[in-house]
Amino acid sequence: MRINIRYGKGFKSVDLSENTLVLKKPETRPIKDPFDEIKKSLQSPISSKPLIDIAKGKRSACVVVSDTTRPVPNAIILPPLIETLEQAGIRDEDITILIATGTHDPVPEHMFEELLGRDTLMHRIKIINHNAYDDSMIVDLGKGAYECPALINKIYAESDLKICTGLIEPHFMAGFSGGRKSICPGITGIETLKVFHSVDAMGHPLSKSCSLNGNPVDEMARSVAKIAGCDFMVNVSLDDQRRITGIFSGDLFKAHEAGCEFVSDHSIVVINKEADVVITSNGGYPLDQNYYQTAKGLVEASEIVKKDGFIIMASECKFGFGKPSFRNLMIELKEKGTKAFLDAHRTSQTFESDQWEVQEFTKVFEKTKNILLLSSLNKSDQELTFAKPIKSLNEGIKITTKLMKDPFIVAIPEGPYVVGRIKN
Repeated sequence: MRINIRYGKGFKSVDLSENTLVLKKPETRPIKDPFDEIKKSLQSPISSKPLIDIAKGKRSACVVVSDTTRPVPNAIILPPLIETLEQAGIRDEDITILIATGTHDPVPEHMFEELLGRDTLMHRIKIINHNAYDDSMIVDLGKGAYECPALINKIYAESDLKICTGLIEPHFMAGFSGGRKSICPGITGIETLKVFHSVDAMGHPLSKSCSLNGNPVDEMARSVAKIAGCDFMVNVSLDDQRRITGIFSGDLFKAHEAGCEFVSDHSIVVINKEADVVITSNGGYPLDQNYYQTAKGLVEASEIVKKDGFIIMASECKFGFGKPSFRNLMIELKEKGTKAFLDAHRTSQTFESDQWEVQEFTKVFEKTKNILLLSSLNKSDQELTFAKPIKSLNEGIKITTKLMKDPFIVAIPEGPYVVGRIKN
């Protein structure tokens, strides 16, 4: 049978045996009129007053949005939200859209329309990239769980009305994206991120997809978000065609919890045994825009592959390997090995901003080093991936079937948007 695996803005096909187990989300009906349903959610939110009632009398508003690494349908979410703020009496020039970059690079202005939608740009609204390294943009609001500093973007902290938007999906360390993550790590200072992305937090066994209870990463994010405050949240869930399947507006924590429950029911797929081969993707664009982000799909695949089994990964990496700092850390990992690398970055004094993503790669390598990668990376970048390059997914299948007799193959066309779990 032929399977289409997400790759960039399209797909790559692979021919697999009929015995292949294909993991897909349980079917969910997309919302027929998402524009109208977004409006209704602002009027009848979860555990909250309607947005217009909250906004009345406020002089300024800050709307936090995800950066270009998340396929959030901002073109649908933002216009009715901004219209509601205007109806409440907040002027366009007093509204700021704050892009939650965390430690990612800023979103260039030429990508604002792709990120936010043309209708959003028609308003006279300030659009600002958060900068975790700029102390002039940060205010200190105290400390959260695990002594995590609550260093928050100044514009957000000083706005009369604080709104967070985003996408709820499985997240390989925080359990789920969305909600509190818009604030922490989205708009925090680097000293916050040193604790949030620390070796100990990342290495905790409950810091994984669809895991919230006892997850220190979630606990830190929630505590910092509570200190920073949020007046209203609008999050959505998506299906495999990026259509909206759920809208969760209202209280930052209650609405997010409802969304996480919904996404969990529609993302986790239980299988009977580990796979000899997992063929997967990094979810396509924008998540597979570089190798840095590819850790997400690899981590999820490693959860269901046998020790020293094979992972065949399709990740376009249109924008290359990742930031120079990430490249340098991967070189360091290659030179030192996992234990020495993690020991070298265990304290806040030795912390480097992209070390946590490298640590996620080490989790994969502990399970297997047999990784076959289909990408557009150049040769020098490819040499730092810890993976063997392939020219097609069918080439990857041929390699594995030559080495193993009748392997049990699991295919995950959507990559990290589907979470496999082994039946107890």
